[in-house]
Amino acid sequence: MNGTGEETNVIVFGLGPIGLQILKSALLMDGMNVIGAIDIDPAKVSRDIGELTGLERKGVAVVRSARDIVPVRGHTIAIHATGSHLPAVWPQIKELIECGCSVVSTCEQLAYPWHRYPELAKQIDEYARKHSAVIVGTGVNPGYIMDMMALFLTATTTTISQITVTRAVDVRKRRLPLQKKVGIGMSPQQFHELAQADRIGHVGLEESLRLIAHGLCLQLGDVENSIEPVLAEESLQLDWCDLQPGDVIGLWQTSAGMAAEGVRIRLDLTMALDAKQADRIVIVTADDQEQVEMVVPNGIFGDTATAAMAINTAKLLSSSVSSGLLTMVDVGLLRNVSKKRIYKLHI
Repeated sequence: MNGTGEETNVIVFGLGPIGLQILKSALLMDGMNVIGAIDIDPAKVSRDIGELTGLERKGVAVVRSARDIVPVRGHTIAIHATGSHLPAVWPQIKELIECGCSVVSTCEQLAYPWHRYPELAKQIDEYARKHSAVIVGTGVNPGYIMDMMALFLTATTTTISQITVTRAVDVRKRRLPLQKKVGIGMSPQQFHELAQADRIGHVGLEESLRLIAHGLCLQLGDVENSIEPVLAEESLQLDWCDLQPGDVIGLWQTSAGMAAEGVRIRLDLTMALDAKQADRIVIVTADDQEQVEMVVPNGIFGDTATAAMAINTAKLLSSSVSSGLLTMVDVGLLRNVSKKRIYKLHI
């Protein structure tokens, strides 16, 4: 329940693989009242949301626009999951705000848009405040593994000289769109051409870097980003393609910067077929006197974790008294807590 003791009204915007996972999680969760779902896919419009998620019929049909959803009493949180690039999704988020929603979005560039899109971020913040709404970008990466989890670990130190976060993802275990997104099946030349045009790779790595700096009140200088293909060393097979030695099977991407305060931050991400999955955070204190390390041996599975992050952020926003464009640093300690308990925490 939210701060008024009522159920949280939820709309899910975007019913791709992640959106459907979010929708199903919301339908199964106590204290969340799914009042609508939005998608432009003709194969999904007008279908019952229960049918789409493999559950019993819920009496709510998918519509094409937020304006097609009948307003209900109380605050509504829209969980938005359609794209990675902020300028492309802002019109969708704006429509949700105009319909009376606060918005939790999985748009990677929304995790920390203040550097890449300073004017747009200012516009979004002002628009949200004008409508007494909250907008926040979240997810598992960015939003948790390579930024917020590292920030939380810094609480065990009194000085910091270096933060290094390494994540390896076996994309064989992930959805087809992600496999294609990391370049599987391309030649190295094709990969490099797309990388030069900024048309391939994980969106949001630099946003995670800047979110860490923001959370620690550091003045980050120039940021260096790199992206390289990971190549097959032997023949490999997927359901949708056969790969030969030398073909691209994923990517290796980094983002690194030095803060004016002398703190070095580096993020290292590998997303490739049969990569040995793990998440690792290393924090080195001043003068290299101490090293704090945390490892998740098999890594955090991205798809279900992204859905959980969106749902749990929506829980907290349902009782928020803030407005404007927030980051996960502003949201505070996220956790899987019952709606009843959230209500008690905000009394």
